[in-house]
Amino acid sequence: MTVRVGDLLRAGGSPPARVTWSAAEVGAHLVSLPSRYRRMFDAPRPFPASVAEENQRAIEAIGERDPAALADLLAGEIAGFLDDCGPDGDRAVYYFTVRHTAAGIAGILLAELLMHGSDLAHDRNWPISRDQAVAALDGALPATVLSVDAAAARRATGTYHLAFRGDGDWTYRVRDGAVTVQRGRPDRADVHISADPVVFLRNAYGRLGATRASLTGGIVAWGRRPWLARQFGKVFVRV
Repeated sequence: MTVRVGDLLRAGGSPPARVTWSAAEVGAHLVSLPSRYRRMFDAPRPFPASVAEENQRAIEAIGERDPAALADLLAGEIAGFLDDCGPDGDRAVYYFTVRHTAAGIAGILLAELLMHGSDLAHDRNWPISRDQAVAALDGALPATVLSVDAAAARRATGTYHLAFRGDGDWTYRVRDGAVTVQRGRPDRADVHISADPVVFLRNAYGRLGATRASLTGGIVAWGRRPWLARQFGKVFVRV
């Protein structure tokens, strides 16, 4: 994946899809992430009030805008990140204030590479495999508790069963404006959401609309309170 993104950066080209950054700024953003994540491994860090502002500061701190240099920097940063993760994917680390695993943080970084690679490629010839989507979601889902819109969550009280086809189950519980998430199927759910992992990943990161995901069968909901599925996406603030 690092090689694929690096090739896109070296190619330069027109501004990426869906983001206001230039291609070089997307590259600088990706270069900034591995060291940011590594600094949190052993100690919690408050989630920023504005992720957008933190991202912009990190892009400006990188400074480099040459496409080939950014591709080389990205390869080096990813290599250093993987070295710090070590061989134990279950090693306990932090992602901001969330207790996570080294493999989980690697999944979050993979999600960034997948989504911004798609932006740089303008969605052309940018396949995402099921295994890649599953690894990205395994990292991203536990971290969603950091980006909850409390007002929206109060309108979405319930137990959600999220089932990824061919992978497994997750349980989201929304109560009193707060959210908990854990792997596994709940004993009882208000709504069941069956999703193709690739479709869900692209929808969760704003690269595929909910209507298209539903009409193509990529995401299907049913249960005692199926209307809650529409509220589910609104609970989380995209950053």
